[in-house]
Amino acid sequence: MKKLIYLLLFISTFSYSQNAFMEYQFQAKRGTESAILALMDTMWENAEFKSGGIDIESFNIGNDNSSHRIILYGDPANWGRKDSLSNDDKWSVFIQKLNNHVEKWTHSSSGNVMSWDGDNKEYNYVQIYEVKSSDPLAFKAAHDKIVSEMSSSMKGEIGFGSYEIGGYNGSTHWVAITAKNWSDLILTRREMKKMIKPWKSYYENRGDVEYVRNYTSKVVRRY
Repeated sequence: MKKLIYLLLFISTFSYSQNAFMEYQFQAKRGTESAILALMDTMWENAEFKSGGIDIESFNIGNDNSSHRIILYGDPANWGRKDSLSNDDKWSVFIQKLNNHVEKWTHSSSGNVMSWDGDNKEYNYVQIYEVKSSDPLAFKAAHDKIVSEMSSSMKGEIGFGSYEIGGYNGSTHWVAITAKNWSDLILTRREMKKMIKPWKSYYENRGDVEYVRNYTSKVVRRY
């Protein structure tokens, strides 16, 4: 049941390429975010993980079905907590208390973090693109190439990964771009769009990609 609660993510490209994730999205009852975060703190604030960790995100723009999500991420070969819960009933009690603040659970998925460029925890605002790729190898190669070409001017982080289970409306892959806030994201995207030649090569070489949706979120807790 622990894995029935939560995308997405985060130190060097090498370490993140070994990571997988599970995300669980939900619609919180109105005005309950502070209570939810306080409850999360009681469960995870002092937790020690074998790898990875847990992020709590609130959705900002574009995800109309959910208000928040919980993301569990790490190396699937070294998954979970180092420390144990103080008693067997603690998890069940936690879930019961959490459900008091949840209107409904809306969506869940899991997959792999295939590349992650950058390591700046101050950039907690994230835009996420979800797509269907006809040629995953070409898509990843085109993604990694354009990220390397933009890396000198990028201050945030750019991630790329796959959905192995439950991709929204059949999404096979995701791309994540981090920023300090909404205005920083818009300015960053404007600068990225000025690189006309790299983008032309990217679109020509990534294979057929079908857009599904994009939305923004903010990391409100990181454990």
